Amino acid sequence: MIVDRDSVAMGDDVELHEQTVEVAETATLAELFAVAAPRVSVSGGSTWVSSWNGTPFAVWTAPWEEPRTWDDRFRTVADLPTGPGVPHLDHAYWTQVDADWLLGRLRAGEPLDRRRLREQWAPLAARRHEAALRERERTEPARLFDPATVAALESLGARIDLHTDRVCRVEAGDPAGLWRAERLDTMTLVWTPTGRCGSLRPTGLAQVWLVALVGAAVSGRGPDALPPPAAESAVRAGPRLHTVTRDVGRRRDLAQLPDAVHAAWFQRTLDRSVEEVAAAYGARPPAPRPWWSRWWNRWRAAPPRDG
Repeated sequence: MIVDRDSVAMGDDVELHEQTVEVAETATLAELFAVAAPRVSVSGGSTWVSSWNGTPFAVWTAPWEEPRTWDDRFRTVADLPTGPGVPHLDHAYWTQVDADWLLGRLRAGEPLDRRRLREQWAPLAARRHEAALRERERTEPARLFDPATVAALESLGARIDLHTDRVCRVEAGDPAGLWRAERLDTMTLVWTPTGRCGSLRPTGLAQVWLVALVGAAVSGRGPDALPPPAAESAVRAGPRLHTVTRDVGRRRDLAQLPDAVHAAWFQRTLDRSVEEVAAAYGARPPAPRPWWSRWWNRWRAAPPRDG
């Protein structure tokens, strides 16, 4: 038989996935997938719907030891639909749609309509993702942004909606919009309510950049609120992005911005602290409290002991 699968990423496109495999007609589906499953590593896992000679018959995901069908007629290779020529086994990539949920919908009689089923799955996936983020925020003490950045954002009237070691989500503006920074590998991506507005390395650049974007939104002032650039940097214009770079010792700082205006604006934030940027947009963050202040306040608020 000929086995093929969908590509899972742009880099995966450069390789051919088709192969020829032999298996006995009496083989079970578990034995079939032992030699012909779509074994490819995908971050976050992957779900597949497999077809034999064009007829979908099974759902598969790596944690399962064998494929699972929604039609009890299919138990062995001999049970699968016949066709002219060499049989074809094709694996369709269903991204991270939950395999158990998908199989349950198909067993309940839901037609195998990818767009309809993915629309049904999307709100469930969003709720699961949000719950996972909240749990990470509760259990993981590390944070993406430092306390000075949080104080600067709050001084501009922003509210920290979520803050983990990978994501910082902020509500700001009137009406309130959602701003977000997220760490992906070495880059920190920044989103405004209208879309992505920067990919930066290191994270310190993203901290100052987000404060500048929020400051502009809440104050109505633009890039000119900041003084001219205090540090030298280079700008390279591309077909979709403008890239700002500068070398700091052996480290190369990098920011990819959507256009020339944002690139020039970002250059004004280089070598400035989050406090400086917040002040430029009309807000002065409170000074960070000393380490002993929480202990002192708790001691003062404690009820007196008898005797």
